[in-house]
Amino acid sequence: MRKLSIGEVLVLLIVLLPFVILAVVFSAGFVRTYRNSTSGMEPTLPMGSRIAAIPTKSIRRGDLVTFVYPLDPRVTFAKRIVALGGDVVEIKGKRLFVNGKEIDEPYAVHADSVTYPRDARLPEPYRSRDWFGPYSVPAGMLFVLGDNRDRSADSRYWGTVPQENVRGRVVVAFSWSRGFWKPR
Repeated sequence: MRKLSIGEVLVLLIVLLPFVILAVVFSAGFVRTYRNSTSGMEPTLPMGSRIAAIPTKSIRRGDLVTFVYPLDPRVTFAKRIVALGGDVVEIKGKRLFVNGKEIDEPYAVHADSVTYPRDARLPEPYRSRDWFGPYSVPAGMLFVLGDNRDRSADSRYWGTVPQENVRGRVVVAFSWSRGFWKPR
């Protein structure tokens, strides 16, 4: 068996070091990974993509977060925070308003060109999809929406998310067709 040259050892270290670092980070719990199993965040997080989230207590409007689904604690969802406790949320004809100000949402997708009228007789999801609120978000709670607004199960339908349910902020995503990317 021949000895490795210093150059070969350095190349091996350079190649293997990122994998060792990733293994340590993931096994220590600094980063948690999840599979996005719904289409509610498309195209930001395609269905079937893997997402990595860093546990944090520091969250703000616009962040993509993973959280324990309030209606089933066995399920972890990923959605975008659009309002915090104390904020007033309203959706008017598919446009989001927080505290009376329209929010610019370049990431939001409305795949259905139909805007349903404000009508209490409409069944869900049509009643709350395009018109919602005004709703005051309780203290300690988060109002989350999927980026695929016309096809997302989110706070419009099942309510707010307790802040303590947040598992982390999404920092990177991966799919075989797209590779790695930082979701915005």
